[in-house]
Amino acid sequence: MIDNKRYYDRINKLNKVHYAAEVPYYSVAELRPVEIKLLSGLKKGSKVLDLACGSGRFSIGAAKLGFNVTGLDVTPEAVKAARARAKKNKLNNVEFVEGDMTDLKFKDGTFDYIFCPRFSINAVATHEQRSKAVRQMLRVIKKEGKVFIESFNKWYLGKGLVGPIKLYITDLGRYLKIVVGNIVGTEYEGLLPGDVVYPGNKVKSAPDGFTHLPTIFEVQSWIPKGIEFQSFSIPQIIDSGKFDLMKYFRYSIWVILNPKK
Repeated sequence: MIDNKRYYDRINKLNKVHYAAEVPYYSVAELRPVEIKLLSGLKKGSKVLDLACGSGRFSIGAAKLGFNVTGLDVTPEAVKAARARAKKNKLNNVEFVEGDMTDLKFKDGTFDYIFCPRFSINAVATHEQRSKAVRQMLRVIKKEGKVFIESFNKWYLGKGLVGPIKLYITDLGRYLKIVVGNIVGTEYEGLLPGDVVYPGNKVKSAPDGFTHLPTIFEVQSWIPKGIEFQSFSIPQIIDSGKFDLMKYFRYSIWVILNPKK
C-alpha cells in the first residue's frame, strides 16, 4: 500500500532543501544551446512561463532575448536569488513567484509558451502529480501556444547497458515489495519504481536530491488524450528535426505539446 500524498510531500520537502543548497550554481548558469535554439523560433515579446525556474537561469536568459517571463519555483531561497539576479541585470520584463507546478494559480490561457526545462518535471514525485502538472500547463497556455517539456530518459545508453539494467532490476524489486505490501496490508516506505535519490553534484555541500527516470513512452502517458505532441532529441532540435538514429537512447528528450484547444 502506498500513501501517494505523504510520498509526494516527503519528496517535495527533500527537493526544497536540495535546490536551496544549489542556488549558488544556478545563480550564474546560462542558457544552453538547445534552449537558445528553441527560443529563437518564438515570437519576441510573448508571455513565457518558466516552471521550476530555480535561481532564474532560463528565465533571465529568455528575458534578455526579449520575452516577457514569469518564473515559478517551490523553493523560496531560489525565488529570492532569481529576483536578485534580475535586479542586478536591470531586467523589468521578468518576475518570479513561489508556487507548485501541480497547482498553478494563473488564469486559463495566460501564457503564449510554457517551458519546463532541465528535468524539472522529473523532480515531481508520483505519476499522478506529474500528470496533474501537465494538465495545469495545458490549462494556462493560450489556444495557439506551445508547451516545452524536457525529461530524463531511462533508456540512456551513454554509459553502456549496465546502468539501465541495474535500474530495471532495482525497479523489479520495488514492484515485488509493493505487491507483497498490498497483499498483507502494510504501507510501502521505499522509493517508487523509476525514482532515484542522488548525491548533490552541482554544489559540493548540497544534500541529496530526487529525480524520476522515465522512458519516453512514460512521459507521453502524462499527456491527456487528444493533445497533439512531438518528441525530439537535443541533436534533432539543434539540427531542425534531422533524423537521429539514437533518439530514444539520448540522455534527455524534449516533448513539445500543441494544445489547439
